[in-house]
Amino acid sequence: MFAWIGFTTLSMKWLSVSQAALLVYTMPLWATLLAWPILGQRPSMWSAVGLVLCGVGLCALLIEGNAASFATAQAAGIGFALAAAFLFALGTVTIRPFLEMGPLTVLAWQLALGSLALLVVGFAFETWSTDRLSAKGCLVWLYMTIVPMGLCYLTWFSALRHLPPVTASMATLLTPCIGVVSASLLISEPFTSREAVALLLTVGGVGLSFWKKAA
Repeated sequence: MFAWIGFTTLSMKWLSVSQAALLVYTMPLWATLLAWPILGQRPSMWSAVGLVLCGVGLCALLIEGNAASFATAQAAGIGFALAAAFLFALGTVTIRPFLEMGPLTVLAWQLALGSLALLVVGFAFETWSTDRLSAKGCLVWLYMTIVPMGLCYLTWFSALRHLPPVTASMATLLTPCIGVVSASLLISEPFTSREAVALLLTVGGVGLSFWKKAA
């Protein structure tokens, strides 16, 4: 929770919402790779092909203009986004022993411990100011608390209780699609053919890695 929420948010200081969404939602692919040494679930040939497609899609999205500008302007954001994806995947693969407590209990502990760590870091590096919190900001805060942090994670932990972690991760494949399109509609981020191709390659690559297993 600490890495997923904190690192993903930090990545958007250097990346657009579309770029961050595609990077962090390579999580199912990392879950597939981590399940091999941790759970003994060996990835198939399709996983390797999917990884290559993901790499091509991410390069198509992120590398724009000259490589030097790309490296200096976006390296930190890419690092935070990929770290969030990898660490969330690691948590997904290793959390099963704790799911016996029930989804609601797991959700409460995950949010409490993750939020506490984020508060410590936040107070250490930032200043608190209520003057900058608008009514719109309060509504967004409320929505984030109830829907993504509450309902969505409760559903996620429930899915992990009944499904293998790699299979449950497949459900997240729609999220980057929603993120890229929403960013275009709500905050006017560009959605060009480059974003469209990168989205298809990245999501298609992750989906392809599950094709044989799903079939």
